[in-house]
Amino acid sequence: MSEDTSMTFLAKEDDSGKSFALLTVVLLIGLAFHAYTFLVVKEDDILNKYTVPVFSVSYQQSSMQGSDSMLIADGETDTFQLSRDIIDVDESLMMAKISISVSYEETSGQIADPCDEVLAQIPPNGMIADWQHPDNVLSDSNDDCETMDLVVHVYPGYSNEAKQEEGESAEHWERMWTNSTYGSGVLELQVSVETNTAPGSFLPGSDDDDEEINVQWTVELFEVDVQAVAPSA
Repeated sequence: MSEDTSMTFLAKEDDSGKSFALLTVVLLIGLAFHAYTFLVVKEDDILNKYTVPVFSVSYQQSSMQGSDSMLIADGETDTFQLSRDIIDVDESLMMAKISISVSYEETSGQIADPCDEVLAQIPPNGMIADWQHPDNVLSDSNDDCETMDLVVHVYPGYSNEAKQEEGESAEHWERMWTNSTYGSGVLELQVSVETNTAPGSFLPGSDDDDEEINVQWTVELFEVDVQAVAPSA
């Protein structure tokens, strides 16, 4: 019989188990190498494959303010407009909320002349906003010269609180909070005046036929910041 030096032949020969022991050692070394590669070298790849990514979502907040005034005749309605273009909002900033204060005082100069009746309202159109938000205040009126505060929430679901989101990608969460469609268009504030007659208004020069309305506005803005959160060890 020809000499066969293969590992299989050695394992079959009666050599007090030395060949079998050699085979076992070789097999164990191979298994150990594969285990090392799987558990150590590729550990990060395995963890990344089965770990759900977590992202920190926070917001950099800012605001813009301004004011205007309108002289509105008795029985008339005037309009104040607000938009991204009008106030020159940077493209990187999203509109969160618009607050408008409407104030006036009796300016006729007549003794005992009561405050005029003023109605302020924001029609839910023109600007794309969260018109169904429960905290919106779209209209108010009074005849006591008190300030009226109106509010429009623009970006749906926005709050200024940082949060953590699971799954998807950083780009996904950035897109969620950079939709410039919200806040596009023109918001209109309509103000109507009905003057009240003072006692003795029949006297010459006692007509109260207009009212000066002051409008102060604040636009709250934000810019999102998304960062990946490293998995805990």
